[in-house]
Amino acid sequence: MATKPAEIAERRLHRRLAIRLPVEYTVDRDGRLQTSRAVTHNISTGGLYFEADLLDGVPHYLPVDIPLQIELTIPPGDGHFPYEGRVRSVAEVIRCDTLRSNGNGRPVRQRLGVAARFRDPLRLAF
Repeated sequence: MATKPAEIAERRLHRRLAIRLPVEYTVDRDGRLQTSRAVTHNISTGGLYFEADLLDGVPHYLPVDIPLQIELTIPPGDGHFPYEGRVRSVAEVIRCDTLRSNGNGRPVRQRLGVAARFRDPLRLAF
């Protein structure tokens, strides 16, 4: 019997929020630290999913379980959280996909989609 999408969603431990935030991720590739920029697609207290443009010279795949240093930029908001800040953590890749965008009439470009689970609690810095 096939699993329904609603049943999959119910197995998730953390509620996901569809929010787009700038994110920098740093990966250690054979002793060389490589930092790239991306944008979150969704985030929860347990992890995040982000998408990044594939750039020349940047490997087009992140192996499962590879650790990432994550830094999210939180823009200032009205009301309850009027401060700008950064959230940092270490995460591990649980899935990596190559995505294709039709570009709405522009040339097709490839993007990298990465699902990662936080290893450490999120740390907020102002």
